[in-house]
Amino acid sequence: MLKYFQIYRTILKNFGFTVRPVGTFTALQIRNLVHATTRGLDHVIYPGFKKIPMDRPVFILGNPRSGTTFIHRFLLNTDQLCAFELWEMLFPAITARKMLGGMVGHMAALNPAQYHSSAAHETSLRDVETDDAMAFLHFIDGAFRWAYYNAWDDNFGSPECMPYFDPKLEPARKKERLYRYMEGCWRRNMYVKQRPRPIVKTSLFTLRAEELIARYPDARIIYMVRDPLSTIPSGISLITGVLEKAYDMYNQAPKERLDHYLENLYQAGCHMYRSFDEVRQRDVIPAENLRVVQYPDLMTKLEDTMEDLVDFMGLEPPKEFWDKLKVQAEKQRGHKSAHKYSLEKYNLTEARIRKDLEFVYDTYKV
Repeated sequence: MLKYFQIYRTILKNFGFTVRPVGTFTALQIRNLVHATTRGLDHVIYPGFKKIPMDRPVFILGNPRSGTTFIHRFLLNTDQLCAFELWEMLFPAITARKMLGGMVGHMAALNPAQYHSSAAHETSLRDVETDDAMAFLHFIDGAFRWAYYNAWDDNFGSPECMPYFDPKLEPARKKERLYRYMEGCWRRNMYVKQRPRPIVKTSLFTLRAEELIARYPDARIIYMVRDPLSTIPSGISLITGVLEKAYDMYNQAPKERLDHYLENLYQAGCHMYRSFDEVRQRDVIPAENLRVVQYPDLMTKLEDTMEDLVDFMGLEPPKEFWDKLKVQAEKQRGHKSAHKYSLEKYNLTEARIRKDLEFVYDTYKV
């Protein structure tokens, strides 16, 4: 409950009085009670999930808005990988999913997707989503919480901020708690869907790339990289768009506070690029465990890109996968995003982004 009070204090300070979060917090508490109960029942009713190995898990990493969602969802067509729909992240326990699967249409009050612009990120309770959301829903903590709330009052780089963005500063007990929870959820998902390997899309685990390969030596890591001139403002737009829809007073926040907030989001986005590149430069991730995919290749070389990824992951997709790939490749060549934003709105310039992230352009040729 303390975390809810802290978040609500930030909301009152920056957006003014609103009762909507109270309803959200109440719904989350009910959800937490169901979640805790059904997780416990899983150990009695479905104990077999605990024996499922973490065999060559696939992690899709990269800054938000770099093409991770598309590649995550499309690779599920191989029929050998499994991921979570958004409603399953709300109730990842096997018992809960057996009980509530037929009631998804009545979960609108719990649906985080109601605050997303469909142009920015098309999603629903039935869509496959980022595993970052599952972690946030359980812990109400981490970089998600910082980006949406703490960043209004904090400064990026502060002692309070950096444990969210630098795993070396995170307490070992808290880190282990996160991995144990996520692994329990991944194993449950493999048990339910009868697929042997998880595919995990998570921007925030981009900051944990070194940890991932140490914990899962046989993991396959796909790093998506896109021009920062697209990802940085688009990522900020995605976050602020949620706040605009959730809080009526967002656009009336004092300019100096909004400017402070936007600068924090910018610094966090830059840090995410730097964090992965620092790990890559130290050759921590063996070449056979890593594929770097440039966003333009999803648009113009989708078939070649997917063929390489399938081989990299050691998959043998059915014929239907290749048929869908051929159709999708034609669509990609004519795709144009409906998500519009301007650098000026977020106090950014092209020159600044290119200077601050020059290494991205030099290294990845985006």
